[in-house]
Amino acid sequence: MNRRDFFKLGGAAGALAALAPLVKSKHGVAGTRATKSPRRLVLVMAQGGWDTTYALDPKVQSAKVDVPVGAVQQFGNLDVFTDASRPNVTAFFTKYAPQTAIVRGISVASVAHRECVKRMATGTREETNPDMGAIVAHDLGNDLPLPYLILGDTAFTGQYAVSAGRVGATNQIIALLDPNQAYPTGQANPFDPSDAEDALLHRYAQASVDRAKATRGAAGYNRRRLDDFVEAIDRGEALKPVRAGFGTRGRTLLLDSQVNLALDALQQDISRAVMLNTRLAWDTHTQNDDQAGFHESTFAGLTSLMDQLAARDGWRAGTKMIDDTVVVCFSEFSRTPKLNANMGKDHWPVTSALVMGAGIAGGRAYGQTTDDMQATPINVGGTQTNLMSQHFVGGVLAACGVDASSHLQSEVFDAFVA
Repeated sequence: MNRRDFFKLGGAAGALAALAPLVKSKHGVAGTRATKSPRRLVLVMAQGGWDTTYALDPKVQSAKVDVPVGAVQQFGNLDVFTDASRPNVTAFFTKYAPQTAIVRGISVASVAHRECVKRMATGTREETNPDMGAIVAHDLGNDLPLPYLILGDTAFTGQYAVSAGRVGATNQIIALLDPNQAYPTGQANPFDPSDAEDALLHRYAQASVDRAKATRGAAGYNRRRLDDFVEAIDRGEALKPVRAGFGTRGRTLLLDSQVNLALDALQQDISRAVMLNTRLAWDTHTQNDDQAGFHESTFAGLTSLMDQLAARDGWRAGTKMIDDTVVVCFSEFSRTPKLNANMGKDHWPVTSALVMGAGIAGGRAYGQTTDDMQATPINVGGTQTNLMSQHFVGGVLAACGVDASSHLQSEVFDAFVA
């Protein structure tokens, strides 16, 4: 195998990017590095920057802030901004407020999209670090076929890339798993190697790795990447028996489709964490009123997600998936308090997030902002400080049963963890 062929094969394995050391401990309860109550994680990213005044952080119209039509509505102890023009927001909180916490006043200290996506997802400023989903998948489910399933457009896998797999915007991953759905090659029959041919290909790949280790990959980073290459091939083989769960190639992964595929993968123990993306144009520098429709679509998707979690069987007898799954819906930042000249809103470095499901002290909001949407200092680890993205990410990890201190060098905000 020459260098080009080696990295071509490595790219195919990396596209699968997952598939497990092959002894499977049920649900990660044994044989993992979980702390207490290990849980699954569903991440829903509203990428582009949502306007938190439309629902999550109610404000009063003033010279300091422009708010949409609506009024504050109480759902128990949880205050949400609602209106008859946004019925899906009201319907969601009517049904799931007791299982839902709103975390307000999260500061990201930037207004650049990529930078803030990175900070909210990883709790760090380094895109080489893994995000919440990658950490949970690695620590709690690395023995599953595809520990971290990425259905959206953005994720950060860091050193756990071999445990993660991107399905692609049109479910391209199935082309690597099902010969009948492979991309056309011009040949009359799809390439479907026999067991003997498979074994030969694996021996060839292993021999290439052994040679690379003997020359320039005996230790350190190079050796780890070579080991990842072999592991990715094994994971690819382990994923094939469950390929029916991915459906057909060309499947458009709008939020509803992402929800269905994500929960299938979690329930069938294919994955431990999934990343979804609303795929909506939240970056409303013009016509900020478009946020109303985006909130409607997103909260319809969240209701469907929670409905299915409440209906599907959980890990243990008599439980449902909602009893062992944490759901986080977040955006990289919010919108400015005031409308601009184009009736839009620009980037704002303070945001809010939703945390729902298992082990969440729902029915209330945590953190706060001022009347003009500035972050308000709160108690984090015994110190009055602004709630930063790293504090929030640490809390999510704790809710899932991960020791956040082994991944983040910061205090953990876990007030929303029951």
